[in-house]
Amino acid sequence: MIEFKGVTKRFGEITALKGIDLKIETGEIFGIAGPNGAGKTTLVRMLCAALHPDSGAVFVNGVNVSENEVLVKRYIGYLPEEPNLYERLTARRFLQFFGRLYDPDIGEERIKEVLGLVGLLDRAESPISTFSKGMRHRISLARAILHDPPILILDEPTMGLDPAVATAIRDLVYSMKGEKTVVLCTHYMDEAERLCDRMAILNQGRVVALGTPERLKEDVSKTLGKEVTLDEAFVHYTR
Repeated sequence: MIEFKGVTKRFGEITALKGIDLKIETGEIFGIAGPNGAGKTTLVRMLCAALHPDSGAVFVNGVNVSENEVLVKRYIGYLPEEPNLYERLTARRFLQFFGRLYDPDIGEERIKEVLGLVGLLDRAESPISTFSKGMRHRISLARAILHDPPILILDEPTMGLDPAVATAIRDLVYSMKGEKTVVLCTHYMDEAERLCDRMAILNQGRVVALGTPERLKEDVSKTLGKEVTLDEAFVHYTR
């Protein structure tokens, strides 16, 4: 289980997160949505131990992330919105390198399996510098799942991708439902509705809504309205 307890994070005079309390259950796909600047990326970077809270704490399986970064990182695979890649390496060599960092026992069979999962087995010996944007996202996803982590964090995994690649990534994420805990940051409500068990909507550093995508969509439709003001001259003209 993942838990945020009273988490606040500041960058100078800007407060990116304001007392976040949130629980993500084991095995669920949990969506995080909100406008740009809402605090989504800050939230997931804290979960990865790339940032630490100014107050409050983040826990993964009962372990305080700030107090035991090395242990927590073994639990987590992270796909950032803008992944950094070693472009001179081939796809296979790239995964070999990270496999040794994660676990010396990760061998060629696991690398082949993961390349097959992301649809890049036929490009195993191609330099990453020759990859399209969609292929770069897929090799980054391969790196995130290589060590078979129980928790997968995906920050805008389909942003800017063509429909076929985006669909392939969504299908792969959906196949993990119930097997892994997935935290998915997304701008796409249809993506969240298809994939997520629950989701939180952030705005100005706070959780402003929490529930299933269907429930949140229903709540929005109930409260959404339009107010039309007619100019007096227009009213007089139409009489």
